[in-house]
Amino acid sequence: MHGFNSSVGSKSREIAEFLAEYHFADQFELITPKLDPDPRVAVDYIDNLIRSNDRRVVHLIGTSLGGFYALYFKAKFNEKFLIVHSINPSWTPSISLAPFVNQSLENFKTKESWIFQEIYLLRLEEYERYIQENLKTEACKSLYLHISNSDEVLKFDKMLNYLDKHKINYIKNIYDTDHRFRNIKEVMKLIVTI
Repeated sequence: MHGFNSSVGSKSREIAEFLAEYHFADQFELITPKLDPDPRVAVDYIDNLIRSNDRRVVHLIGTSLGGFYALYFKAKFNEKFLIVHSINPSWTPSISLAPFVNQSLENFKTKESWIFQEIYLLRLEEYERYIQENLKTEACKSLYLHISNSDEVLKFDKMLNYLDKHKINYIKNIYDTDHRFRNIKEVMKLIVTI
C-alpha cells in the first residue's frame, strides 16, 4: 500500500521482480491497490481485499500512510493469518497531513489533481484512536516495523514509545535509507522466510 499523494510504483515492480527472480511468484499473489485519497474509501477497499483472502496468510505491506493503514488492520484483525509489514509508518497522519487540508494537490506519480478535504483528516483521527484502543499485545506477534534511520519526513519516537509503554510485541528492523525506502527487497527476503 502506497503512501500519501502517491500511487502504485517502483516498490510494486521491485516486489514483482523479487518474486520472479527467486521463484516465489507461484507461492505469493501480489496485489497492489491504488488507494483512494478518502481514508474511509481506502480502508473499506483494503478491508474487502483482506477479507477475500482470509483463508490464506496475508502479508500486508504499507509505506508511510500505507504503513498507518497496515497498523490499523493489525489492530482490527487479531487473527494470525494477517502479518503486517509497516514501512516508515505515519503514527499521527491527522497531525502530519493537517497543513494539506483544502489544498489542491498533484499526485506524485499519476499527476492527477485532487483536494485534501478536512473530512479526510477527521477520518484519520478516528483510525488513530482505533489503533491506540485496539492494538493488543497478544495480537502483535506478527507486526514488523521497517524504519529508515534517515527519514526526513516522519519521526517514529512517539509510536515506538507507545508500543513499548503498552508492551505491544513487534519486531523492529532499521535500514540505512530515507523516507522513500529503497530496501523493499530486504523486506521481501524476510517475508519469504516467515
